[in-house]
Amino acid sequence: MELRLLRHFVAVYEERSFTAAARRLHTAQPPVSQAIANLEHELGVRLFERTSRSVWPTSAADVLYPEAIFLLRRAAETKTLVRGESGRAPVRIAAVTSAFPALLPALLPELADWDPVVVDLGSSEQRHALAAGRIDLAILREWADDSPDHVVLADERLLLAVPLDHPLAASDTASLRSVATERIVLFGRDRAPVAFDAIAAACAEAGFSAEPVAHVQSEQAMLGLVSAGHGVAIVSEITGLTPWPGVRFLPLPGTTARSPLRARVASGDPLGLLPVVERAFRSAQRSLGFASPPTP
Repeated sequence: MELRLLRHFVAVYEERSFTAAARRLHTAQPPVSQAIANLEHELGVRLFERTSRSVWPTSAADVLYPEAIFLLRRAAETKTLVRGESGRAPVRIAAVTSAFPALLPALLPELADWDPVVVDLGSSEQRHALAAGRIDLAILREWADDSPDHVVLADERLLLAVPLDHPLAASDTASLRSVATERIVLFGRDRAPVAFDAIAAACAEAGFSAEPVAHVQSEQAMLGLVSAGHGVAIVSEITGLTPWPGVRFLPLPGTTARSPLRARVASGDPLGLLPVVERAFRSAQRSLGFASPPTP
């Protein structure tokens, strides 16, 4: 069975669309359809029910999907091990950009027996990558659930980021109501839905709806615009741990909205990463004076 066919199958299964799968695979739709037809012929089963408007997996596809993820992941790990020079097993980590300055310096030394490969991805992208077996550890923003395959790192307090020449910059704290009429720089919800919703909830709690002056994809872009005087921003506490030129971070007492930070792994935590990342995060909390605890 060709790995190429399994990659096409996983894309169609997750996207529920041949067209979307083709875009994800950077190819045209006919090769994707042909790959699925070849795989169905090889297995002797029908994998998808197709109509003019929808694509739905069959029970056979539901059985094949986790096996395909496992085989693709093992193939990727084998290639990395064979080509690598360190002799250490690879561990693929994705994290939201706000976690890099505070968490990664504490986490990477804990992985001395591994060969870490780290990328920055939005939370939505991380969920897809983890499900597809393309990463081993996701550090992302999502609400807690009952899954044993994640740990709650923190439910972060929110801070207000203002330019240094802003009237509030000389204050020790701020109220969101005081910036209700100002331009606010926000994340795009497609990349950071949980962070977006946390900020929206904080604004609603203060009695207004945020009017975004820009939608950005990273904290760096957000704080760059704040520094340039293009607006103010509401950020997670971990973002405010790293000084940013031209920006003042202010606590928001009375704001109950939180921005959750989680670590998630594949089912069963096969690499034993959850205790490692939790230990590293607690170390970072102690060294940086990071106050937001996880929710019990």
